[in-house]
Order: sequence, then structure tokens, then C-alpha cells
Amino acid sequence: MGVHQSCPSLAAAWTETFASFAPLHWLRRVKGGVRRRPAPMNIDQQNNVDEMVRALAEALVAVWSYLHLLRGFQRGGQSQPLVLERFGRLFDQTWRAIFDALFAKAGTLIDRRKGTYSLPNLLKSIRRCGNPELKDALAYVETRLNDSTGPMVKLKNWRHQVVAHRTKEGRDDDFYQSNKMHLEDVESAVIELEQLLNRLSVGVLAIHNDTRSGSLGLVDQGASLFASIAAEPRVPGASSQAARSELER
Repeated sequence: MGVHQSCPSLAAAWTETFASFAPLHWLRRVKGGVRRRPAPMNIDQQNNVDEMVRALAEALVAVWSYLHLLRGFQRGGQSQPLVLERFGRLFDQTWRAIFDALFAKAGTLIDRRKGTYSLPNLLKSIRRCGNPELKDALAYVETRLNDSTGPMVKLKNWRHQVVAHRTKEGRDDDFYQSNKMHLEDVESAVIELEQLLNRLSVGVLAIHNDTRSGSLGLVDQGASLFASIAAEPRVPGASSQAARSELER
């Protein structure tokens, strides 16, 4: 019996997740920050900037959810190594899929192609508004996006050379050595992306976007999944019985 037949509520939840990439109620937008004078924007400009900021915040919600899933699986695997050994191929492929999703989604935030919702294009939109009070903030964000050191650069490299495109450089052993990242490094890059977005969002719209806390529960859920599997009773002789049945066919 398929999932849609036996678990309609679960199937509905998955459909909703696939439609929105991440539950949008995980995004919390809070009015905060004080501008000395209103930004010189007309209503259309303000709506366009707000739409772009919201789209980027929603992308960050998805990125954090993937990172929290990886963190949960990491903790579960560390606490229940026998479960990891038993379902090694399953969790290996799941990890790789979430890894690709994380870097693909994070990559949209730094995409420089025209017409995309990204931090570089948000900078351009805000600059066109001509608010001199945001000059320092815009310069800071641009400098950080163009920085050639730190975890953000490795995140870009993984996205551009391995996940979004298949390149010769991305398949080289030297690439993996020079771009090695632990989850702490990935988290540092995502934190900076969130900070850069909020630096612009608070300055222009007086809105702070909390994209992280909504999916924190996935860490505990991921770890609990391993504990639940470890506690599951296994029927003695089930494997040998299955093997005999297979041979008798």
C-alpha cells in the first residue's frame, strides 16, 4: 500500500513541503530597527524591495532546514553508530541529497544573473532608490559578497563547481582538499548570509527576518529518528527466513 493510501495526512504534508520548499510559517518577520528618515522610495519601489527580501528570506528558511536536518543526522549517527552501520547506504544517499539541496538553495542567494532574487541584485535595487544613509551598509554587504576568503567562498565554490554545474575543477582531488567544510563552516556561511540580508532589510524596510529558529526542532527530530530505530525490536531469524524464502522461489 502506498503512502498516499495508508497515510493521507503524511502525504498531504509532503505535498505541501514540496510545493513551498519549506514551511513558510517558519519565517518570522519582525518590525525593528529605526531609520532616521524614511528611505526615498515610492510605493512600487518599496513593494519590489520587500518582495525580493521576502523571497530571499524564504530561501534562507529552506537552507536552515537542510542544515538542521544534517545536524540532526550527524548527532544521531554519533550517538547510534550501529543504526548508521545498519542503514549506511540509506543515510549516505539521504545526506548527499540534503547536502546538494542546501548548496543549491544557498547558491540562489549569491546568484548574479539578471532577473533573479539574490543579494547582489537586491543591492542594485536598493542603490537605484538613492538613499545616501544606506551607503555604508551597501558598501559593507558588497565587500562581504566579494570577499575571497572564509567559508562563504567555499560555499560558492561547492555550489558553482559541483552542485549547480559539473566542472573539471570540481572533480579534482585538490578541490576537495582546498574546499573541505565541516557543518560548523557551512553554518558560519549561512549565518553571514542571514546577517547581510537583515542589514539591508532593517535599513530599508525596518524589518528583521528570523529564518533560523523555525526549523531548529529538526535537529532533535533527526537525532531522535536514530534513537527510535535503535529501540525498534528486531524479529530473531527474520533475515534468515527471508533468505530461505528467496531461495525457494
